[in-house]
Amino acid sequence: MLWSLGLRSDMLSMTGVSTLTPCPEGYIMRTPSEPTYWSGNVLIRDTFSVQPDIDIATFRAAFPDAKHMKILWDLLGSDADSMRCVCESDEVDTFDVLTLAGVAAKPAVPGGIQLRHLRDDADWLASAELAAQIAIEEGYDPAIHTPFLTRRNATRRKQIVDGLGDWFGAFDGDLLVGQMGMFHDATVARFQSVETRASHRRRGICAALLGHVSGWAAARAPQAIQVIVAEADSDAGRLYWRAGFTHSEILVEAGRAGY
Repeated sequence: MLWSLGLRSDMLSMTGVSTLTPCPEGYIMRTPSEPTYWSGNVLIRDTFSVQPDIDIATFRAAFPDAKHMKILWDLLGSDADSMRCVCESDEVDTFDVLTLAGVAAKPAVPGGIQLRHLRDDADWLASAELAAQIAIEEGYDPAIHTPFLTRRNATRRKQIVDGLGDWFGAFDGDLLVGQMGMFHDATVARFQSVETRASHRRRGICAALLGHVSGWAAARAPQAIQVIVAEADSDAGRLYWRAGFTHSEILVEAGRAGY
């Protein structure tokens, strides 16, 4: 239904919780259980056309109570500069969709670090706390954002129980210092929420975790293309290039945050 591998893998990661409904402008993606999830409640345009008044009206009609607004384009050759010219009132972001056929480079695990999947409520609480800490670094209000993270983790745990994938952590003793998710089907494997604690960055933990999770996914779904999405020209993106990923497409989105 969607051309973009980035968007198709987004839908894969929301299996069982999100729906995609055709509309005259393209598609409406809804996540009823998480109405404040900006990336789960969006308008996806299916033509290279930017009509701010129509697009925003379509979004508002679909999500009348939403405080955010997000529009994406299901195109393999999106032109971000052209979109910026007509989306003056909205922020336009670009993301690199990187792919890997095979297994990512697997560097040595840093000393004292253990890599394993999350096992129990305590591990998932640590996961939410790490995500909340990073969200504060990024400027989010913890009073508003932390409840959202709690709902996101509850959704992920259900998806894992349903067999969609797994969630992995890097532990320094009992402390969770990095985490990464992986959801897949037989053809696509999508990395999720790559995060490292500030105190443990630039020690090779993320690279080791990436290789570990990539190997796990390759064993589970050997024919699946591994997909990861990163902000264009970011440190994370460069790490993925070094691990063996190559550029596949650009995702362009316009919108406003909900808080």
